[in-house]
Amino acid sequence: MNYTDFLNQLERDGFEFIGKALAFKELDNWVIGYIGLGGRFQQTGTKAFVLCARPKDFGFMDAPKKKYATKPMEYPYKLTPDSFNKKLEYNSELLRFDHGRVETEADWSSVYKILNNELPEALKKLSVAGLVKQLKKLKEPGYVEKIWLGEESA
Repeated sequence: MNYTDFLNQLERDGFEFIGKALAFKELDNWVIGYIGLGGRFQQTGTKAFVLCARPKDFGFMDAPKKKYATKPMEYPYKLTPDSFNKKLEYNSELLRFDHGRVETEADWSSVYKILNNELPEALKKLSVAGLVKQLKKLKEPGYVEKIWLGEESA
């Protein structure tokens, strides 16, 4: 499964696309997504990206112009194939976060499996309440974390 096959499979699985590099899907109380990164992240023959997840009812720093927020910082979980762990742990990575990079003609099936199978399963086990519990453990929550906790408004 190359990059084009990956995107086509996401579309068949009900992901909604914004442009060519952003794909999102609602699952129960969550939004999961693939956010392709452009600009300084672009390299010929590869795609840089973040796999992300957020509760549907969390507030936003900036109201999305479309149905879904397209900036990684709006998502509590910003994951890569290397960082994904089936037991999700929140890390405060608002502006500085890791990203994945895969060659466009390489095998994208592991990225697909995480986004379409393993991440949704991990979110079901965690629950929104589990994420809120993780956020409340932060000693010094940032602005967006306070928005997510309902302590601040945008």
